[in-house]
Amino acid sequence: MAVIFGIQLTALPADASASASTTTPKALRGTWFEYRGEGKFNIIKITTHSFTTNGKSYTPSKKSDRKLQVSKWGSWYLFNKSKSSSKDLGQYKATKQLIGGSYKRVLIKYRGIGTYHVFPSHKYEHKYSYKVLD
Repeated sequence: MAVIFGIQLTALPADASASASTTTPKALRGTWFEYRGEGKFNIIKITTHSFTTNGKSYTPSKKSDRKLQVSKWGSWYLFNKSKSSSKDLGQYKATKQLIGGSYKRVLIKYRGIGTYHVFPSHKYEHKYSYKVLD
């Protein structure tokens, strides 16, 4: 029982509000596209003080769970880290990935166990997202 309780405690995200910022990192700023299929895209737009995804905007002036909070964990940035998975926007980092024979800038979103969503900075009608665990 103690082992199960210990695992649950480590699985819960820490409250990031004490060290959270409302300024997004320069490396993550821009408009990012994930191909969904049939000519449709998921779009993330990150500016200095805003994060927009699926038509929902998060800024420092918003109230409650739409108020922008950015914290860093290792090489990843967490947006609106919360104990509630529905309010947590996931973890992000910018990197380069081989696309069409050359390395292109991409935004990687990690949310859930082993699922990585890849958002290139240009619209490509190819899905680059992947899972490492099934």
